[in-house]
Amino acid sequence: MPLSGRCLPLLKAGKAKILIACLALTLVAGCAHVSPREEAETAVKKDPRLLAMLARYEENQGNWDRASQFYASIDDPFAWFALARISFIVNRPDNALDYIDRLIESGAFVDEALELRTKIYARKGDWHQAIEDTETLVERYPDNTQLKLFLANLRIIISDFTGAQEILRGLLVNGEDTMVLYTLSKACLGNKDLACAKDALRRVIELKPRFAPAYLELGRTHELLGESDEAESVYRQYLELEPDAMEALLVLSDLYISTNRYDDAIEQMEKLRRLSDDPQIIRKLALLQLQEGRYEDALTSIASIREAGIEDSYYLAIAYAKLGRFQEALAELSRITFTSRLGCEAAMLRSSILKDLGRHDEVIDELSSAWDHFSPKGGCNEVGYQLATEFDAAGRREEGLEIALKLLESNPHDPVALNFVGYIWADEAANLDRAFEMISEALKQRPEDPYILDSMAWVLYRQNKPKEALAFLQKAVEKLDNDPTIHEHLGDVLLSLGKRDKALDHYLKASALSKNASDGLKEKINDLLD
Repeated sequence: MPLSGRCLPLLKAGKAKILIACLALTLVAGCAHVSPREEAETAVKKDPRLLAMLARYEENQGNWDRASQFYASIDDPFAWFALARISFIVNRPDNALDYIDRLIESGAFVDEALELRTKIYARKGDWHQAIEDTETLVERYPDNTQLKLFLANLRIIISDFTGAQEILRGLLVNGEDTMVLYTLSKACLGNKDLACAKDALRRVIELKPRFAPAYLELGRTHELLGESDEAESVYRQYLELEPDAMEALLVLSDLYISTNRYDDAIEQMEKLRRLSDDPQIIRKLALLQLQEGRYEDALTSIASIREAGIEDSYYLAIAYAKLGRFQEALAELSRITFTSRLGCEAAMLRSSILKDLGRHDEVIDELSSAWDHFSPKGGCNEVGYQLATEFDAAGRREEGLEIALKLLESNPHDPVALNFVGYIWADEAANLDRAFEMISEALKQRPEDPYILDSMAWVLYRQNKPKEALAFLQKAVEKLDNDPTIHEHLGDVLLSLGKRDKALDHYLKASALSKNASDGLKEKINDLLD
């Protein structure tokens, strides 16, 4: 049967593989004393057109190595460019550049080679060479908008925002284009020209009302300007078009969080939760629920996470503890060891729960174990602070002082440790000058901390400067009105200034705030009542 008779039915099928089969069929119709395979291979090697067809077929199938083998057998610019293209696709930039250099030297496919080279340099991060090649192409094709847009983006990458703006504004002379305007907004933002960015993004939205990135960037621009109401309006405008746009829901919830509108943030996160089972979304929702005291809701949210991790046990423990379900909280915390990522936080929470349960010896045991684990590594100073405080409260002041001094060995400027040591010395009327220096340094770092303000007042009081002490205590009690020690100190200072009635008021408040008022405080109250 002639070739046409053999292949006609196959060619009508329109399949690329069938075409290749027909080529092979053509070749095997030759001499009987040579095997069909040998004759086919010889014929293909002699005919570059057949090699090109086979190479192109393999390339279209994504068989990059096979395609490269065929193209490599053809010594002409078309094959070189194909090899450069494939080398770029499979991330062999040096090979691609070798073929591109050969093309440019030959004068064939020069523009295509330059365009590919810009992409290679861009992928390698060689932005200046990418810009140089793109500028060459722009000079050759001054009316090519895409090349100029690409050049503008490259200039934005190297922070040449003014150069990018110049290119983009030139493109807008012939009419407005969505991508040109959107890229212009990026250049304007880079130049901190927020008014320009807002204008460009608004025009993008007018041209393409469903272009999500424009809404998101416009909202963020309003946020940068402190225009939270305008940002909210933009995000909600987009959500009217796309109610299930997850990124818009997320940025709107973040806006509400940044403006302390936690209930509104929870509403948006609940919408996201209905759209996605992403654990990060669920955890963010649970944290907001914990923030707002919605502990049962937080338990429900965390329980819905399919593959819970140690952070979920930690959040569950917080929720259980807030609900007074201490044993369940401790059970969750038992899953978190000191060596885990949340080991420090879990130890602090365990000690807090044990303290609420009145198990004070276990509090010190827990904190001591955590301190032994973390202190050699120089981490989790919070455990050290709390352990020192618990030792002091348990009448083991010297042990607490030892821990604070060790913290200062690691960091002589640690404000918490400075305050602790300074306060202990002031309370014992020892090393008063050094105590004043330490508390002063702590206060410089944390000028609004009520505990450090109280310490400063106390060292001044011990230095017989009650009037100066009074100002610090008044500021401390404004910031923290429910601390019994601050009220007792304020009573002491007022009494030294002869203000007995006011002193009694603060002593009584200190007693009311204390779980177990000290004998000393009771004696002060009785003396003033007599």
